Amino acid sequence: MADVIWGDVTQVIDGDTFDVNVTHYSRANAVRYNNRERIRVAGIDAPELHTRLGPRAKHQLERTLLGQHVRLDVQSRDVYGRLICQVSVAVKSA
Repeated sequence: MADVIWGDVTQVIDGDTFDVNVTHYSRANAVRYNNRERIRVAGIDAPELHTRLGPRAKHQLERTLLGQHVRLDVQSRDVYGRLICQVSVAVKSA
């Protein structure tokens, strides 16, 4: 079972990377996480920001995730320190 964290998306970096303020952790997690993490969306490879379609990809991710509360199913951490995660928009609990 993969670790799970939840948080609020605060900034989109490019078409497949964003920052999140972590608000909740699964008690079953094997690893401890920072209060703020940089996330790379698993399973997609968006155009780089400096290419023709890069700004469009970033804008689309902003429209989809910026300000949203998300569930992150952590797969790994890459060489740049980003968490590689399956991402889904979560319902905030009261």
